[in-house]
Amino acid sequence: MLFIIWLGATIMFWIPRQFGLNPSQAGLFTSAPAVQRFNDVVSDLQDTYESLIVTTAEDGVIDGEEARELGRYETLIAEYEGRSAGTAFEREFGLGDPQAVQYWRYITSLARFDLGASQRFFPVSIFSVIRNSLFWTLGLMGVATLVGFVVGSLIGALMGWPGYRRYTQWGFLPVLAASSIPYYLLGWILIWFLAFSWGLFPLQYGWNVFDPTLHPEWSFRFIISAAHHSVLPALSVIIATAGFWTVTMRGLMVNMHGEDFMVFAEAKGLRQRRIFFRYGLRNSILPQITGLAASVGSLLTGVLLVEIVFSYPGIGFLFRQAIGNGDVAMMAGIGFVVLILLAGSLFLLDILLPLLDRRILDEPA
Repeated sequence: MLFIIWLGATIMFWIPRQFGLNPSQAGLFTSAPAVQRFNDVVSDLQDTYESLIVTTAEDGVIDGEEARELGRYETLIAEYEGRSAGTAFEREFGLGDPQAVQYWRYITSLARFDLGASQRFFPVSIFSVIRNSLFWTLGLMGVATLVGFVVGSLIGALMGWPGYRRYTQWGFLPVLAASSIPYYLLGWILIWFLAFSWGLFPLQYGWNVFDPTLHPEWSFRFIISAAHHSVLPALSVIIATAGFWTVTMRGLMVNMHGEDFMVFAEAKGLRQRRIFFRYGLRNSILPQITGLAASVGSLLTGVLLVEIVFSYPGIGFLFRQAIGNGDVAMMAGIGFVVLILLAGSLFLLDILLPLLDRRILDEPA
């Protein structure tokens, strides 16, 4: 897990620099913290300078003291305006240092979960901003993914079971079609029918932002509003993921029929329900769980697009804002968080899989 995190973080650091791009001169950092401070100072100086001009124009006469004061402000404005964005950004983040020094500073900061300061939300740290948005994403992704996994696996197992084929075979083609539609396209379809045409659910946002009395808090009104707004984005993820798990589970269950333990269970005269759950479903679900942990990265990227479509206040919508504002530091921080979630899910799989599959523990060392 640590190796995957280190390798991904290293790739995110080195690849942009291998193209010979200087981030401070690439036009990507339009509102760097130091540059924003310079702009604020210049704006204040210009306001004061203009007010002095208005005052002296009312008097009609400019004495020596007023002339010196105007000259001093003109010098300060010229000095601050002369500081380029690139120079300010390099001085703020040490981009003029050797890359080895930058890399060491970068890795040690990530080890402390210090993702730096956001350009758009300066001086708030990137970790604080992502933490607030990650709560929405994990809530949406966690519930939708688990529901899609359970429903899809159960439907796929029924489709692959001989005793249920006559009742479930008709639904295979629609499920196969649903598994081929991307999350965000399903989101647009649901918005058109369930929100725009029929008005059953809201179009966008994570809660009713048009109600001034409603704001994020642990209250019954806000929870109801957030749940109502999350139905469509969750439904788009559930339909797509359930279709995928249905198709894969059906294939696993079909291949399970010829196994020796299945033939032995039928020869013993066990009930079909017990054979289905204890022998067929229990052994077919193991590859599904492995695939679930390995697909966390793709699920997160899919949820990012869903959040952008619905303007849902998760890390996907935050990522879109970072792109629009040129906040590359925020984009890198979101990528690092997704990397940690992927590596952590694979690590948990290695720990929990022996508890689910006793054959792993029974194998000789």
